[in-house]
Amino acid sequence: MSLMSMISRFRKAEEGAVLPFVGIVSLALIGATGFGIDAARLMLLHSSLQRAIDAGALSTVAKLDTATIDVELRKFAVANFNDGEIGGTLDSLTWTISSDNKTLTVKASASAPATLMKILGVQTISTSAESVIERSTNGLELALVLDNTGSMKGTPLTSLKSAANTLVNTLYGNDAVAKNLYVGIVPFSQSVNVGTSHTSWMKSGSIAALDWGGTSWGGCVEAQSVKADDISDTVPSSKPITPYYWPDGTDTNNWISVDQNGKKTYAKNLGTSLGPNMNCPAEVTRLTPKKATVVAAISAMKAVGNTHINFGAVWGWRMLSPKWRGLWGGDMATYNLPLDYYTKNMNKAAVIMTDGENTMTEKVYTAYGWLADKKLGTADKDAAVTELNDRLATVCTAMKNSGIIIYTIAFNGPDETTQKLLSSCASQNAFYFNSPTTAALQSAFKQIADSLSNLRVSK
Repeated sequence: MSLMSMISRFRKAEEGAVLPFVGIVSLALIGATGFGIDAARLMLLHSSLQRAIDAGALSTVAKLDTATIDVELRKFAVANFNDGEIGGTLDSLTWTISSDNKTLTVKASASAPATLMKILGVQTISTSAESVIERSTNGLELALVLDNTGSMKGTPLTSLKSAANTLVNTLYGNDAVAKNLYVGIVPFSQSVNVGTSHTSWMKSGSIAALDWGGTSWGGCVEAQSVKADDISDTVPSSKPITPYYWPDGTDTNNWISVDQNGKKTYAKNLGTSLGPNMNCPAEVTRLTPKKATVVAAISAMKAVGNTHINFGAVWGWRMLSPKWRGLWGGDMATYNLPLDYYTKNMNKAAVIMTDGENTMTEKVYTAYGWLADKKLGTADKDAAVTELNDRLATVCTAMKNSGIIIYTIAFNGPDETTQKLLSSCASQNAFYFNSPTTAALQSAFKQIADSLSNLRVSK
């Protein structure tokens, strides 16, 4: 019998008594109170459910890996579902991913025991929620400044390529050509290879004046002779560049023989292992929105030579500096890159990764020539390394002051000095990654990719 019918019968009964009426009214009041209490509990349950699936979706959407997303989503959703206050239960959790692999939709339901509403036959309260998370990439110019020195040969370089591809896959998703995302690669060793198409950047006649021995200039460059120019984004029109050239005549790179008549004979197979271009790393890849171009550049990296982290960093800056707009060519010309600093809805970032310390030794020719040339202000190798470190610190500061976000990675345990240097170079403490293992390197690139991804709740 319903509550209203009971009240109606009471009114019609001439012999109606006060006590039954009070009982009915009390029951109504208890039901109303119970409804109010359970309505408040339902609101709390819904809020907890919505918060849980939002947190779970946001924590997993950057990867959108169908092989692991279910486990990750449930882990975060359960951890954020507060069932202690009302005894709630997460009853269902389902998800779908859009065909373009960018939108994650999560649906869930939850229930909890009713309280006073049980008097009216309502045993449980329940609710449902939906969260739609879009994974979109911020407008971004990104320079990956990556150690390609000899110590990276073999497994380390393979690990770096895998980790770098993880970052690229996260940022590009399934896009072959991204919108407002431009990635460049700056491999470095003891020099940087700017590409042989940029002969106009070189000092007039400097390439032709050198004996290339049946080969030709490989694209690597030397440092500016004036320190202030070496640590800046100065352009070659005002400060022309000297081509990198390792001369013949040392026991580590003897590539010309001269007979008694003065006739020259050049060693065969001149390249990055022997000859004037010895230890010249892979060519830089100019900023591009094309995923395949970036992936191919990562694949083409090779391990040669000694370590000048500062030289890689300054060329990473020149890849991002608007002073260099119109100079690089390729897709950078097509998209009028680099953009101005602080362009609305666009960011600039660099990832600087190395597995070792800056080095300068007597028998290795580098972007700073021979150690004995004192182009770093000294012929003492320890003092020269200190100078290289100081130049890296200066370049990092200048980049950050220009608004470039810097992430740094120490891979395979460089010395404590280098680790501290990289830590101070990063824009935030959280943007420095000490990665002593392959697994840690992979994790570092994943975290950087997630940091560069803009996540937002769209519904």
